Amino acid sequence: MTWFSDPKEGIEIKRLLGMLSNPDLKKRNQAAREFLKLGEKGASALVATLETQDNDLRELVARILIRLGNKALPALHNTLSESSLNKQDEVIEILGEMKGKEVLEVLFQVLKNSEYRQRILAAKMLAKIGDRQATPQLLVALSDSDPDVRIAAVIALGKFRDPETYLNIVDLLSDVEINVRLAAVKVLGEIKAPSTIPYLVDALQDSFWGYDKNNAIQTLVNVIASFGKNALSELSKAMKSKDPNVRRYAISLLRPLREPQMMGALEMAFYDTNYDVAENALAALLEFGEGALPIIAKALVTPNEWLREKSVWGLGEIGGEQATIYLLEMLGDEADSVRKEAISSLKKLKDPHALPTLRAIASARDNREISRLARQAIAAIEAP
Repeated sequence: MTWFSDPKEGIEIKRLLGMLSNPDLKKRNQAAREFLKLGEKGASALVATLETQDNDLRELVARILIRLGNKALPALHNTLSESSLNKQDEVIEILGEMKGKEVLEVLFQVLKNSEYRQRILAAKMLAKIGDRQATPQLLVALSDSDPDVRIAAVIALGKFRDPETYLNIVDLLSDVEINVRLAAVKVLGEIKAPSTIPYLVDALQDSFWGYDKNNAIQTLVNVIASFGKNALSELSKAMKSKDPNVRRYAISLLRPLREPQMMGALEMAFYDTNYDVAENALAALLEFGEGALPIIAKALVTPNEWLREKSVWGLGEIGGEQATIYLLEMLGDEADSVRKEAISSLKKLKDPHALPTLRAIASARDNREISRLARQAIAAIEAP
């Protein structure tokens, strides 16, 4: 390739290019300094060298081009429309190390390139440069036909943390591609803007999140959980959702918060017709320890056998003198499943106060299974 109209300049440039590959570090540095002096005149020759298989030479040339800055920009720009895709990638990455309005303008053009991989790389480089002037162009890229471009654009926008873009990012929570949704939810999790919490919680209503084999719904749940008590209000609303899965997720998110003001809502959820929801509500109530005893005590007299059984199990998890008293009362329940669970809980608590009642049951012959379980519980309690 001819870079100069002057033959002498052409000879000089070839000499300098050869010096860049010289094993002598001093000569390589000397050649680099000469190229910096040449400025724009030597840039085209340097850009052409980017196709070399010599990784060390390619890296050195890239550093020189970056140092040249805007002087190298015309040559870099021209290469984007004339060379192989791999070389274009190299050029775009070099642009990502440079600054200035002119550099941004070139990357904006690349962001409209017909090749999706160049558009992706341009978005990444705009994020790397970190100039907020790129925001309008990146917002447009959120609607790109290629999902990977949309992902690169939303990640780039997340770096700027511009509140004016948050709703645009939120829009991607309903993207047709689950990977784009995941990118958006992760970005929102990094930004941690409370204003986005309602949209994240609303996303729980969309069953599409649950179809992904990579368990995308768990990523969404984890991001909501990262907001802590800031999400309390929206999660309490989600507990009233018609979708039992949403109610279940809301309760699981409320559980680690241990907010006493939520105990009333959790009590109602314990009576949910969906047993998964009810079981999650019980687990959340148990986080309050003995503070949950009044709620569980009420459920001990419900006509629902499953609820009584679960309540008895919960008493075993809470423990304490009052829990033992309730459990001893439940040994007289009409349902064998409840009585068995009561014996199991007493066995777990190992409270000696339960021994007289258990001995009476153990010696009875009307229900051999119950008697056998009582004897096992006695043995466990008396064991050192």
